[in-house]
Formats: sequence, structure tokens, C-alpha cells
Amino acid sequence: MVSRFFILDKADPGDISFHEFEVTGSTYEPIGEVFKNGAKANCANYEALHELTTICCMCNDSSIDFNEYKQAFEKVGEATETALIVLAEKMNPFGFDKSGKSRRDAALTVNHGVQAMWKKEFTLEFSRDRKSMSSYCAPTRAAANTKLGTGPKMFVKVGP
Repeated sequence: MVSRFFILDKADPGDISFHEFEVTGSTYEPIGEVFKNGAKANCANYEALHELTTICCMCNDSSIDFNEYKQAFEKVGEATETALIVLAEKMNPFGFDKSGKSRRDAALTVNHGVQAMWKKEFTLEFSRDRKSMSSYCAPTRAAANTKLGTGPKMFVKVGP
């Protein structure tokens, strides 16, 4: 699971700074909070988190599923990609409403919401040589009010 991440704050010559976040929760259940400097972060206030959430959802072939018998969430696909789906659900910078939904439906609200905002035109799958996965996406009407612009985008997820 993702427990810490950072985004660029500013990058001026000789002056680079980051925003560092901590994430609670240690299972595939997308229940947890995002903190910055010990206080709950409002992820909507950080434009980069809108893009990070979109990358987590659109450059991803994995998901989570609720196992009724075990009463637990399980990964569907690669563990690393599943962890990114869970992170996107915890961040929810778009403010998708999860109230009144079943546990299973609430768990994928952000993922489904982001996927409704973009139409994936094609994907360059992750490979050892490229060490990245890229998805070329065109915005739908649902994306009209986002901070990510109005034109097509190439979202890229990079591995170490």
C-alpha cells in the first residue's frame, strides 16, 4: 500500500520544494486519510493531485473487489497497480460523492468517476525497456470542469 508520497511544490533555480503526504490504511480497503504536516489534507487544493489521481486510474489495468465471504477487499491484477487505485480512492480530489452507496460501490467511486471523465484511445503497456505505462485519453463532457484542460492528454505512470 502507499503510505507516503510527494508532489512538486516549486522548482526555481536553486530552490526546489515538495509537498509530502502520509496515507493511512494498510489493506486493499480504500478507507483511510491523507495527511500533510500531521493534519488532514484537502486533496482538492492541490492541482497535481487531480492529475495524479487521473494517472492512478487511467494508467491501470487492475482493480479491487469486495469478497462477500471474507468481508474483505482483494486485489484484481497487479499489487502495485491495485495500491494506486486504493490511493486514488483515498485522495478523491474531485470530490466524488460516496454517500448512500454500498461498501463495494463506494470503494470504486473515484475510479469510475475518473474513467467517465476520459476515453482511453490507446495504451502503451508497461515494459522493462520503457519502464512506463502511457494512456492517451480524450476528455468527455464529464471532464469539462476539471483542472486538467480541455484537450487530449498522454498520462504516464513510470516505474523505478
